[in-house]
Amino acid sequence: MIDVDDWIQQFEKWLAGPNFTNPYSQVSIRGYCAHARRFLDALDYDGVEDLSEVSIAMVRKYIRTGQHGEKSKRSSQYVKMATLMLFYEFLSLNDDSLPNLALSYQEENRAQRERRSGGRGGFKEKRLVPVLTWQEIERLLSHTDRGTSYAAMRDKSLIRFILDTGLRASEVVAMTIKDASEYFEGRIRLVGKGNKERLVRFQPEGVEAMRNWLQIRHRSHPETDTLFVTDQGKAIPAKALHTMVSRLLIRSGIEKPQCGPHLLRHTAASAWLAKGMDLRQVQENMGHANIATSSRYLHLLE
Repeated sequence: MIDVDDWIQQFEKWLAGPNFTNPYSQVSIRGYCAHARRFLDALDYDGVEDLSEVSIAMVRKYIRTGQHGEKSKRSSQYVKMATLMLFYEFLSLNDDSLPNLALSYQEENRAQRERRSGGRGGFKEKRLVPVLTWQEIERLLSHTDRGTSYAAMRDKSLIRFILDTGLRASEVVAMTIKDASEYFEGRIRLVGKGNKERLVRFQPEGVEAMRNWLQIRHRSHPETDTLFVTDQGKAIPAKALHTMVSRLLIRSGIEKPQCGPHLLRHTAASAWLAKGMDLRQVQENMGHANIATSSRYLHLLE
């Protein structure tokens, strides 16, 4: 089941954040959120449980169909299209494995117009992927190095683990104690999104933090073999991980268009390329189907 309220809250926060040269008004934000909610409600009604299950046919149906099954007016279609272009841009910042179906629908319509008139419209200008600068990475690591409590030691290891591996939030929380031994070797084999297996290769720079965490992990009497656990010894849900990372970024004085584990994933990919890792290996590490997706991280860090 799609958590509609949570997605809309995140979307609204992104629209209201410092992500646009010309900020949207509150009226526009409310309008976009209302249309995005209708889209998610329609998907939920059709039995979609995860956004990865959405097809371009569903997008086409939403845009072209009115609330009572009639064909949408052209003006309504424009508004819906504008909403989904923004919404899918927001989604791509949270999960780069999700295809941009709004853009695919736009290209589909453009191709139809070309066949009819021979014309070709311009492409929507894309924004750069948000990443931490080298100075912000140091600031975040410096902040997490200060604490000595159980939670602080876990958070220190957790942040360094994501920056080293570039794993998705769902993959991080699924890591087990057994996976820690692979981390020390700088290679983790896992089955990720879309049931695709991949081998992530990296230089483990958080070895000391990981060893310290493993030495005290047992103190919460864990009920699970997951690598990172709460103070009560329970597995950390992906949503809780987002909250934890966002809190650490805010406490480090870092404000970005995106604030969560996916920001660290973007940063990891950019850092790999800046340090000379081959683009194909970055593609493999990130689990991208298209190397063009991985190339977005080129030159974001010196």
